[in-house]
Amino acid sequence: MNKKKILVIGTGGTIASVKTDEGLRPAYKTEELISFFPEVKAIATVEGMMLFSLDSTNIQPHHWSKIAEEIKKQYDNYDGFVITHGTDTMQYTASALSFMLQNLNKPVVLTGSVKAIGAGSDAKQNFIDSVIVATSNIKEVCIVFHGKIIKGCKARKVTNEATKTTNENLDVYSSINFHLMGEMIGTLKDNGQRKIVFNEKYDETTTKKDEKLNILTKINPDRILMIKIYPGLKPEIFDYLTNFKALIIEAFGPGNIPFMENSLLEKIKMLSDKNIPVFIGSQNPFGEVNMELYEVGRKALNVGAIPCKDMTSETALVKLMWIIGNYGNNPDKIKELMQKNFIGEIRD
Repeated sequence: MNKKKILVIGTGGTIASVKTDEGLRPAYKTEELISFFPEVKAIATVEGMMLFSLDSTNIQPHHWSKIAEEIKKQYDNYDGFVITHGTDTMQYTASALSFMLQNLNKPVVLTGSVKAIGAGSDAKQNFIDSVIVATSNIKEVCIVFHGKIIKGCKARKVTNEATKTTNENLDVYSSINFHLMGEMIGTLKDNGQRKIVFNEKYDETTTKKDEKLNILTKINPDRILMIKIYPGLKPEIFDYLTNFKALIIEAFGPGNIPFMENSLLEKIKMLSDKNIPVFIGSQNPFGEVNMELYEVGRKALNVGAIPCKDMTSETALVKLMWIIGNYGNNPDKIKELMQKNFIGEIRD
């Protein structure tokens, strides 16, 4: 039986980093990275290419498009894709690729490591797990990390970065408002094998046979803003946003906005009246937006605020960039599409 053919696309990150006098810095080329994990030869035919070599803090929206364009270019040549990436912004890239690469019929897997290659690193397990998942029947973008398989648009990094220099929480990603797609079990020790156990709620064989691969790689981050509100935030800051295309506010709780001292209602109404959509997310790491629940939410709804529902703030921001990039600046179209479920980012 022929092994599946997997392309590893290198983008940098801790998994490809070495120590320097100025701190960890991406250095390993993708083929070098693959050579550290010879076990993958028994799993698949693995080839590598280096797209760029960046700490993910330095990755920008145009890099997401570059990754998607490369997958588009190589799509018919491989059975699955693994993208090695830094952990700081992996959830943004995973969300972007989820929107850009719709109706996939093969896996696109993002992974990385908390600790650089060496003793105690999680790089080996994450990399091997990702190659295994890339040979599976999954037909979407996902993050594979610390034995978890997480839907790309539902992932969030939740653990303090200090674990990179101390021992030891390597479990840095969680699935937000959605079940895990699956988990990896087994051991790598003593020639042991890892395998996927899919969540009973997730059907990895589901295919959209009537829908073609839909690749829309444009992205436009210009004149949009995500702002986190806090006690004492002065409403006047919003007066500087009247030339923006849209705004996402990370609100308290399930979408609560102050309406007494330092009320933001007047400013939300002002922006809405100027056809600048104002979307509301939640600061709660595992929260979803339900603005009907409290008076402080309902009052914001009444002046034009639009809830992001159960989207993570990261996914909502990327989705907004992607909508404007591919569908234009029309405010009504932006409002309509932000509330549409494209890839499972919103619970139906």
